[in-house]
Amino acid sequence: MTLKPDSAFLPNISLFIGLLTILPGAFTLALSKKAEAVWRAFPRSVWPGRIISAVCLVWSALWISAMPLGPLMIVRQYLWLLLPLSIAAVWFLIPDLLSCRAIGGLLVLLPAPMLSAAAWHPSAFRYVIIVYAYVMSIAGMFYIAIPWLLRDNLAWLYKKPRRAQVLAFFEVAFGAALIILSFHFRA
Repeated sequence: MTLKPDSAFLPNISLFIGLLTILPGAFTLALSKKAEAVWRAFPRSVWPGRIISAVCLVWSALWISAMPLGPLMIVRQYLWLLLPLSIAAVWFLIPDLLSCRAIGGLLVLLPAPMLSAAAWHPSAFRYVIIVYAYVMSIAGMFYIAIPWLLRDNLAWLYKKPRRAQVLAFFEVAFGAALIILSFHFRA
């Protein structure tokens, strides 16, 4: 496993990100009433926030263990002791809108391998991945800092359910484009 994949990983990353983009849109299009209930409840859902935040904290710990820290190298000695304490602290000290913050954390962490893999790939279509990575990271920063923004975005989206259907269609279309690009990146 590598935290900084090279351009050979771009097809797999494009496929993975394409599938991650399609799933919520396909769910919304296929089961619109169920999806509305799930997405409206998501910001206050406890367990999705706990699971996603734990994944983000483990991923962050892997990055910390791999990066040069200079005078802060002592942190590595205690990293794997601090990790479960950090997870417990996040779970129990900031439970309000934890799912929104956790999605924000995921949106901040996902672009790193995308950008690393796309940086030197010879295809001009790599810019689709690069721009998407930056959009994801900017959205993630907002959702971490202002978690009620995701809750409010979802409420606005479902104020007129047609909006959710249109967004879901674009998610599926863009995810499919990313999957098609994954085959292009293999060539």
